[in-house]
Amino acid sequence: MKIKILNLSEGYLADDYSKYAKQELKREGVPFVSFPIEFTNLPNNTKSVALTFIDYDSVPVCGFPWIHWLASDISPKKNILAENSSDINNAEFIQGCNSWISPLANIDNPKIIHQYGGPTPPDKDHDYTLTVYALDKELNLKNGYFLNEFIRASKDHILEKVEITVKGRK
Repeated sequence: MKIKILNLSEGYLADDYSKYAKQELKREGVPFVSFPIEFTNLPNNTKSVALTFIDYDSVPVCGFPWIHWLASDISPKKNILAENSSDINNAEFIQGCNSWISPLANIDNPKIIHQYGGPTPPDKDHDYTLTVYALDKELNLKNGYFLNEFIRASKDHILEKVEITVKGRK
């Protein structure tokens, strides 16, 4: 399986997907336009695709890895998850809670906490890990699921897992 984040700028997420997005591309200061992802060479018996997008460089800042996006039950027939698909999802896939739900952020708007919430690194450039999972079944999680629920549901159902890292600028 191969994955590729489209529209990168010299290894960095483009401004529209992160801290430097225009105000109209933010909700309560959080960038909401998700980046496009290309999936190729999925295992033959893939029934669904899932992803996590996590900032492990946030640990010294807030004490835990910051979850920016969780998505599951993406059709394996989709070769590209289009730009802004998180916001215009139209029930094509299920999305989990990101870390904007944390008391540190004090946000409860589902249009922020149950979708892509782009990087806003406060201290320095951060590395962000996109992990894509090919699964042998649909997980049937509910919108707003948590990462631990995904880990339990996907156990013994991961056919292949691929990670790539992208930078987000301070």
